[in-house]
Amino acid sequence: TKICPKKTSFDSVQIEIISGPHSGETYTLSPSLRKPCFIGRSTGKKFRDRGISLSKDSEVSTTHGKFEMKPGGLIFFTDTGSTNGTLHQGVELDDNVPLKLEENMELLVGSSVLKIKFKQT
Repeated sequence: TKICPKKTSFDSVQIEIISGPHSGETYTLSPSLRKPCFIGRSTGKKFRDRGISLSKDSEVSTTHGKFEMKPGGLIFFTDTGSTNGTLHQGVELDDNVPLKLEENMELLVGSSVLKIKFKQT
């Protein structure tokens, strides 16, 4: 489990990879108002230390999307213009349009299914 550096007292989000090349991995992210946490195929520092690196999933873009905190403590996911897109309930997300995350929501990022859980901090 990787921890995204925490700057606020808001809840964090737990991302469980339930299928795909990284199945069984779990990440705990705590995006703040000014510091999103990124997901992608890259193994760069911002993915390793502050986000999620899905380096074994060839369907994931180098920088696929981001988890960000909005005012009021809500956490959103935004596809940042990935090549293969992100699906929620079979519908592709529009690029750069934040989706409010909800408990037990599933997102298809590349060939990986991510299950969303919220954690009280």
